[in-house]
Amino acid sequence: MIGKQIATVETWVEHIQSLHPQEMEFDLSRPRKVLDRLKLTDKLPFLITVAGTNGKGSCVELLTQVFQYADISVGSYTSPHLVRFNERIRVNGVEVSDEALLLAFDCVERARGSEPLTFFEFTSLAAFVMFVDADLDVLVLEAGLGGRLDVMNLLNADVLLLTNIALDHTKLLGNTREKIGGEKAGLMRTDQLVICGDRDVPRSVLERAEIVGARMLLLGRDFDYVEKNDRFLLTNATGEYRGSYTTPFTGGAEQLTNATCVATLLNVQQRFHVSDHVFEKAFSHATILGRKQVYSESPQIILDVAHNEDSVRSLANFIQTLKVTGTVYAIFGMLADKSVSPALEHIVKYVDKWMIAELDSPRAFAAGGLTECLDRATKAQNASADVIGEGNGRELWSELTKYLKDDDLLIVFGSFLLVGDILAYQSVTEQTPF
Repeated sequence: MIGKQIATVETWVEHIQSLHPQEMEFDLSRPRKVLDRLKLTDKLPFLITVAGTNGKGSCVELLTQVFQYADISVGSYTSPHLVRFNERIRVNGVEVSDEALLLAFDCVERARGSEPLTFFEFTSLAAFVMFVDADLDVLVLEAGLGGRLDVMNLLNADVLLLTNIALDHTKLLGNTREKIGGEKAGLMRTDQLVICGDRDVPRSVLERAEIVGARMLLLGRDFDYVEKNDRFLLTNATGEYRGSYTTPFTGGAEQLTNATCVATLLNVQQRFHVSDHVFEKAFSHATILGRKQVYSESPQIILDVAHNEDSVRSLANFIQTLKVTGTVYAIFGMLADKSVSPALEHIVKYVDKWMIAELDSPRAFAAGGLTECLDRATKAQNASADVIGEGNGRELWSELTKYLKDDDLLIVFGSFLLVGDILAYQSVTEQTPF
């Protein structure tokens, strides 16, 4: 059997990537057959699915932290990973071991027979196997880029948290928020609690909720927040005070919205009791890599996986809150399926010098193409861009961090691949550049 021949997670990952000629195929009949053979569906615990365009990882992390501090056993699944595959699957906040992954991969391989699963389908099914074996109280699962035809839609979630609807993966999901919203809303179920953090939710989402009979609560209509110093006050539809919480993470209104959605979800759901003390501990200790991550304070270095218009706009807003008296540098790389120029238009005015990174992926945008996109963005914003380097992200990082001054700012953004590569490089070298 193939499982006896593959001895490492890295080799398994290579094997799984070779199983399907397409990276994505929106057809649930194949993974459904394998899931039926695994006989897992009836063994899964209380399930929360997190979907949307941006903020999914932050919401999964906050939910996981709250359950941990409440002594509720929790499994969490996110994608993609930054440094190592194991990051995607965690039990009570701890990455699963290589040994557990090898057993789960082998289990799915045996069950799939000749069914050609995509990478995301295969690895998601492996996560389900591990979660059932762990006998947990709750699962928090991040949906993939879609919804209606996403492998997570094989499961009937008890609660759906829909973060927001923005333009991303338009070639696959549609080129309007209405179309994308319809795809995301395909995860809804009858009588399901749905928490939605989009203040301007597309009509397609509202219509889907009405058709299936989901119980939807909307940010700005049914719940909201008021920011007060480093805390946020949760309110109901009439503005009545419902709780005061520490603002988690770094990053302004988007993270406040994520935290508000998480707090509302946990206050409204009736399966688990969560005290204010638990919320306070969880929110004050929550951390997440690659989301406006402060890697260094002197000089200031920010790592952010921002890779679409909304997330880059959020990064730009964050940059404006920082007190920078020196030069602002950026190391930037993106995949070719992104709307690069429109995203860059939000940030070009706040960066003095650019380094263009070529990502290690067949989907990567070549440095020359990224430079052209940067030129278009600067012209659109009547700005200028000084490109001082192109090439491998690690080499650009190593070169630039040698001469950063204490009052400078460096932002590394554009892709999970770029940020993950920098974090992996620093982990291997076991030293910070300062």
